[in-house]
Amino acid sequence: MKKGFTLAEVLMTLAIIGVVAAMTIPAMIHETNKNATIEQLKKSASTLNQAVYNATIMEGTVNSWNWSGKDGVLYIMQKIISPRLSVGYMCSGDALGTNSQCTYPIKSIKGEEIADQSFDVKTRVLLNDGSLVAFSKGFVTQSEVDDAQSDSSGDSNKTGSGCVWKGDPKALCGIFMVDVNGNKTPNMIGKDVFFFGLYASGSVLPYGAPQGEDFVERNCIEGSDGSTCAAKLAKNGWEVCYTGCNFPYPVKF
Repeated sequence: MKKGFTLAEVLMTLAIIGVVAAMTIPAMIHETNKNATIEQLKKSASTLNQAVYNATIMEGTVNSWNWSGKDGVLYIMQKIISPRLSVGYMCSGDALGTNSQCTYPIKSIKGEEIADQSFDVKTRVLLNDGSLVAFSKGFVTQSEVDDAQSDSSGDSNKTGSGCVWKGDPKALCGIFMVDVNGNKTPNMIGKDVFFFGLYASGSVLPYGAPQGEDFVERNCIEGSDGSTCAAKLAKNGWEVCYTGCNFPYPVKF
């Protein structure tokens, strides 16, 4: 009667286990990272929406806030929005005079480091869940500002250099940058760094979502700036598809 296993049999079994592990562990890690990122991303959207909603109760509608100049944006983030968030640390100083928790290199969806100058350090906060939130004024063209300033047909038309209201609830007032795991790597747009828009309606939505499918797709493909990748994930029901689909996601988790 044969007792136990020979050394050759043990080594062969270990080799098979090693091959299986090499094939399955990376996929498991990928799936875990993807699920954790998407869950945190959805949580961030809910958190920001609740903070803005609570702010409007006391401070009035979003389009009525003072969006003029850099100081207006700083005030809005520091005094109106941040008090409604679960903030663990308020960043201060400037890009060269603050700790690495607040400012660190951000990578594009190509993996290249990019200059991150749109979000003032003083608008950045670290939340107790480990995420970083920064804020900036919405992207508004000069023609939009000129149009709003020349239109004085009623109270619903708000002018200024920030939130151009003109009665359009889709007007983009501000932009949140969210790094779902703070300064932990990879700090890459579309992978752990995403953007949300604060719209005049008071809603916080993945940036670009109100602009439609073409805009979202154009700005979350290989070679783009990745600004609408949160919107692309939301549009796809928070599912990620890389191949064999109409709208492949450009970044691997």
